[in-house]
Amino acid sequence: MKREIVLNDTDIKRALKIMMAESDIDSMAAVARDLNIKETTFRSAINNNSLRVAELVRICEMMGYELVIRSKNQ
Repeated sequence: MKREIVLNDTDIKRALKIMMAESDIDSMAAVARDLNIKETTFRSAINNNSLRVAELVRICEMMGYELVIRSKNQ
């Protein structure tokens, strides 16, 4: 069973590594290829915390996750 990843508690890079460990995708290069962007561009976006939401949604879908935005008041 895949676990819940709370982005308030971790950074995108660590979250991607967790998702990769629980999916069939084994490298950042493979993720970049699936997104159809250069690996260097992808790694730069990850390292600079500038990954676009649309790309994060696609990554989540590739790895069998969904992106959920929830009110803190719940």
